[in-house]
Amino acid sequence: MIKNNNHRLLLLFLSHIISGVSSGISMIAIPWYFTNTLDLNSTFSLIFGIVTFLGLFLGLYSGTIIDRYNRKMILEKLNFYTGLVIFLFSTCIIYFNSTNIAIILIALVFSSTCFYYIIYYPTLYAFAQEISQKENYVKINSYIEIVGQSTTVAAGGLAAILLSGLEWGFINIKPMPIEKILIIDSITYLIGAFIISNIKFSSSTIKKQSNSVLKRLEVGIKFLEKNPLILIYGVCSHIIFAFILTEMFTLLPLLIQNFYQKGAYVFAITDVCYASGALISGFFVYKWLVYVDKIRLTIILIILTAFSILLMISNTSLVSLFLISIFLGLSNSGVRILRNSFLFDNVPNKKIGRVISIFVSINTIIRMTLIFIFSIYFFSENKNVMFGYIICSIILLIFCGPIIYYYKKLKRNCII
Repeated sequence: MIKNNNHRLLLLFLSHIISGVSSGISMIAIPWYFTNTLDLNSTFSLIFGIVTFLGLFLGLYSGTIIDRYNRKMILEKLNFYTGLVIFLFSTCIIYFNSTNIAIILIALVFSSTCFYYIIYYPTLYAFAQEISQKENYVKINSYIEIVGQSTTVAAGGLAAILLSGLEWGFINIKPMPIEKILIIDSITYLIGAFIISNIKFSSSTIKKQSNSVLKRLEVGIKFLEKNPLILIYGVCSHIIFAFILTEMFTLLPLLIQNFYQKGAYVFAITDVCYASGALISGFFVYKWLVYVDKIRLTIILIILTAFSILLMISNTSLVSLFLISIFLGLSNSGVRILRNSFLFDNVPNKKIGRVISIFVSINTIIRMTLIFIFSIYFFSENKNVMFGYIICSIILLIFCGPIIYYYKKLKRNCII
């Protein structure tokens, strides 16, 4: 059984690598395309805000799907249909050769990728919990981070080359059009679906239910009503993810373009730094838990994140930007490992999809609010983007407050 589980996890991680590299490239290329190539950062922020709003409903529904159907089947079909949709959109961009049509279709590709992530990650974590042993939960979450962030490091490096080109010795790579980047993206999703299809797994715990979506979602809500400490920690610890995702797609392109006055290569390198930090957390977070519990470490990382982003906008040194980006990646990924391990320990597997979807939906509301705020043209003018980072720093400290206040109760009543 252990060997079978190891084989399943290896295939799961392999599909995660394949689909992660190119989707990571696209998520770097598309924001930069709107900000730098089209000079439409506010438009992109508005699109991102609308997509986030729509994702709120998908996020709530996804939990009931994850807990109702075979999670392997969900991952397989999700990769296949996402790859197919992106491939069709990308070929249409090439066929019509129109900037206006390209903007619409690229926005749809970005939307498809965002919707993919909403279902993909909760399903990935629920499936990983299902096929692993309880004593390995922290390590499994760490391995997911190591695998995922390694692909992001690769994606960032490739994005820098594909977006800006590379001339070095006999190597001469010209910048690649975004539509070709997206075609590569779509193919990797299809490869990922094929790998997942080879995982031999038949769930014995998940059964189809005839209840309505709202009835099934109510199970997750009632569980959190009975366990308010899990709700408080789940919501408040999610704040770093809300900040990082909002910052990556709305504030960071402006920070690099207006504050640092640099190009796409710096944007890509910064993303590599984020991923490198996240990769470090995958190797070391579970080791740090020997000395400090999950809740206390979460508090430390959130507070350090709040002050580090203030330091980042206090100067225009690229070294400072890259080093702090490494730490931001470490803190975001570290808290995600801690949060998911906490949920694995305290939430039954048959309910975890619905519980996670509630946290994702609350986090989506927070992100949506921040995105619409930062889509105001004020933040695109001159160096006003720094005010966005100040706002985020304050919000991080506010959300850390309840975790500090309820720390002793969490330690007493939950598995930490």
